[in-house]
Order: sequence, then C-alpha cells, then structure tokens
Amino acid sequence: MHRELEVMQVLRVPPLGKLVVEVGGKRYENLSEMSDEKAKRVMMAAIGELIGFAGNYQALVEAGVAPPLAVPAPPEKSIEQRQAEFLAKLEAERDALKQAPPPKPKLAVLGGAPPLPTDAAPEEAPAKEEASVAEQIDAILQKHVAAVPEMAQRSIRLAEDSAGGILIEVDGKRYQKPGDIPETQIQALIKSAVKEWGA
Repeated sequence: MHRELEVMQVLRVPPLGKLVVEVGGKRYENLSEMSDEKAKRVMMAAIGELIGFAGNYQALVEAGVAPPLAVPAPPEKSIEQRQAEFLAKLEAERDALKQAPPPKPKLAVLGGAPPLPTDAAPEEAPAKEEASVAEQIDAILQKHVAAVPEMAQRSIRLAEDSAGGILIEVDGKRYQKPGDIPETQIQALIKSAVKEWGA
C-alpha cells in the first residue's frame, strides 16, 4: 500500500479570513517566511502543480482570482542610443529642408519697396529672370554708388541669403534691411536702387 504524503494544509484564519499555509506544524502567510530551502522547493512545486490542476495561470486570471502577469518593461535605452536617435532626427529634418523648394524673395526686407509691376514690358522680363533679385538690384546699386565720389572706396553690396531673402553688406558688415544701416546716405542709395528696379 502506497503511503500518502501531506504536503501542506491551506487554512483561512478568522477574523479576516486570511489565508495561511501550514507545513510541518508551522504556519506561514508568505513563502518568503520559509527558511528551509528544501521545504520551500517542495512548496513551490506543489503550487506549480495546483496551477496545472486549474488548467493554467491564465485560467485563474480570467476567472478573476489571480492578478495578470506583469509585462516586463522594455530595457532602458543607453545614452549613446538616445544621442544617435536624436542626431538621426536632426539629420532627417535638415534633409527635408534641403529638398523643400526655396521661398520666393520678399522685397519687404528692403523697407517695403514696390513689387515688380505685372504689366512690365515683355522684353524686360527675360533680363530680370537671368539673375536673382538681389543680383539685379545690386547691379543698379553699383551704378548709384559709383555716381557718389565719397562712396568710391566703400564696399556696398546686396546678396541673396540661404533662405532666398536679401542681405546688405557694407564694408564687410551684414544687415537685414536698410534701416539697420547707421549711415542714412547708404540707406538712401539702396532704396533708390530698389525703386528703380521696381519701376
């Protein structure tokens, strides 16, 4: 005759009906309270078999008698990975900007100069399309500067910036609009050139 072995007794203890497990005459409220490693392994094996007896752990979860298994959090990214992702994002944004068509030049940068009239003579249009707006106005400006003797040794030029706008360069210093230039005579020369270009 085979001898039966009692592994544990499971009891609910009043007044709150707390679950305790009795093994070898000792009661435990938590597996971590067991100091005997051999007894702990026997207990864990028995609990595993009870889960199998119920079908599987998910069956207990679906019955609402066991908490769902916690999904392990994804491993935290290293500083190097975060830096690489950040740089890749910046490069993608830079490439997108490069592929975007350049904005049309705005003459508002030069103090609200009038736009090119739509009824300009047909023969004038091809000449203005050959060079950028900045180059066209700069060519006119150079004539105005050359006509003023005291400006002969000065370097006053218009150039197109990377965004398609216009920059003013006076003796190596750059300005966004004529009003930023401290010398009113140079302001007047630039405005005159813009006016003539738009005429």
